Amino acid sequence: MKPYQEEYLALLKSVEGFAGALADRTDTDSFIAAAREANLAAQRAVERGTQILREELFPVLDNILAAPLEEIRSLEEFAGKLMTGYSMQDPCLHYRVNLALLEWARHHGDRNMRIKELYLVGLSLFNMENMLSPSGVSLFSTRMRMYFIEGASYYDTAYDEITDPETRGYIHRCMGNIPLGYLAKTPASVHAKLEAVKRSIRVLSDPDVRAKTPSLPWDTYLYRSHQECTTLLSNLRTGNVGPEAYALVLESAQTVQAEQVKAARERGEPLQPRWQYAYMAARYHCGAMLLPEFLDGLYALSMARGENDMDAQSIFSHASAPAYYLEYSKTLLNDERYAGEIAACAKRMTERFSRWLIRASLMGMAEDIMLQIRQFFLVYREKDCGMPYYELIQNVFAAIHPATYVRMWIAGQTARTLTFWAADECPEKLVGLPECAAPQDVIWKHERLAELAERAGRVYDLGMIHFFSLETAACRGLFEEEEALLQLHAHLGAERLREHESTALLADVALGHHRAFDGKSGYPVDFSLDDSPVKPLICIVAAADLLAASAGETFSRYRPVVPFEEGCRRILEGAGKQYAPFVSALLESPERREQLRKKLEAWKKEAYLDMYRRRARMSGS
Repeated sequence: MKPYQEEYLALLKSVEGFAGALADRTDTDSFIAAAREANLAAQRAVERGTQILREELFPVLDNILAAPLEEIRSLEEFAGKLMTGYSMQDPCLHYRVNLALLEWARHHGDRNMRIKELYLVGLSLFNMENMLSPSGVSLFSTRMRMYFIEGASYYDTAYDEITDPETRGYIHRCMGNIPLGYLAKTPASVHAKLEAVKRSIRVLSDPDVRAKTPSLPWDTYLYRSHQECTTLLSNLRTGNVGPEAYALVLESAQTVQAEQVKAARERGEPLQPRWQYAYMAARYHCGAMLLPEFLDGLYALSMARGENDMDAQSIFSHASAPAYYLEYSKTLLNDERYAGEIAACAKRMTERFSRWLIRASLMGMAEDIMLQIRQFFLVYREKDCGMPYYELIQNVFAAIHPATYVRMWIAGQTARTLTFWAADECPEKLVGLPECAAPQDVIWKHERLAELAERAGRVYDLGMIHFFSLETAACRGLFEEEEALLQLHAHLGAERLREHESTALLADVALGHHRAFDGKSGYPVDFSLDDSPVKPLICIVAAADLLAASAGETFSRYRPVVPFEEGCRRILEGAGKQYAPFVSALLESPERREQLRKKLEAWKKEAYLDMYRRRARMSGS
């Protein structure tokens, strides 16, 4: 590798520890100091990493067709170092480098390299797409599928001409990964995914195909295809599949289960909960197990591991199994024979999940369990789980991303203060908020409105739970693909908030807090503040979001600390454009700005204290 590539990899390794350094802080002063140090170190890493890529890598990628073979081999090694197994440290950079290598392979007629790069580019897109899971929203699935399809097409057109075993292996990997590119929301897409899975299994099972390249790990490929087939369980739950899908999923689940039993016996270890669930779910959907029996099995899986266990199987038991329990049990909520027991189990699992989450965070595992946390968030039910969704959000953010918890806590206090001021100086601007049909209503209910504004500030960035890795993982500026991903946080957060009684009124705040007041910029572009019943609240939280960035160390490579005076200047200069004029007017007075500045300084420490109290309650200490 080139020296600049080694330096960039070293920078990547250095930033891995920044977030973890915050997890084990036991008091507010040490946390604030550690956050400040991590923020500065991350900023330096981002500046240097961006400089390295701009000066050394991007010129090569821009002229990739003219790159000599030595340069190409160096880029291949560098891209390989960005990926460990199936985990990528910097998936978007991995994508950019391999996309350039694919272009070089096409231009120079290197078929073996082209097939390999088609697989690696598709894999990069899968890792980027995985940030959105399990929301059902997609940015890259079609593109990813097309790369895998192209790689797999060589099985039909040139397989016998290709003699390199590794290249043949990439063809089969591409074929096995085609199903990953189907969201399978409609019967047509489910059918397409089903056909892709069937073909992969059929080819991998063919003895004549295996005989052509006996050195390939055929059983591993086949096993993974069967594992991928079990992901159709989500479609069995919705019922938008035919009987063939049920039969194929059950067959795959049985195959995986048999392999799991064999491996467990050889190692003397218990079965992996994830695949026990898949086997039980397939049997339930195919009529071999009743729903109450299946729910009992899921509950047992959720309790199978101790609260101090932190291995991969415990992640499933503490987060995924409760999520599946909540999803499947909703069909029995109106049955009085089961509703009470379901609610009791859901409450116990939620409490256990909270305690386990704190321990996982203290061990630096927050990033490892993000998918399972999002899965739990997706199916949570306030009524049965014994905790308002609003409180669940506070608990999870306090546990897994304290810096964001603190920032939203401060944003909540800022929004509360701005609402008090607005109710006093321009109550007519808050008319239309709940129970406020006239300015006099605003004056009478100013306390309730201020509380509502604070709650909005405490949840408006919920969608960022999908993108914490973009804040902390890489050491460079954002690429356009990452910018597009980040913009989805407004939509994803609003979707979750809208589904729960304690947060439904706040959904538009999450959706619109990055939309400009005049509607000419910001996102989502199809959202209009004028159509929202909480427009004044959105305007207030938009300003509070900016001001909160001045109060503490945000520990984010794309969200820098904004000096307070700079934040005020932006709000004042953006009056009528980015920010609502009535909000900007609240900050025109130098005396009021000074008052708010002092409040923000005090709130920073209060926010950390509140976070520690919450974490203590969650852990039961």
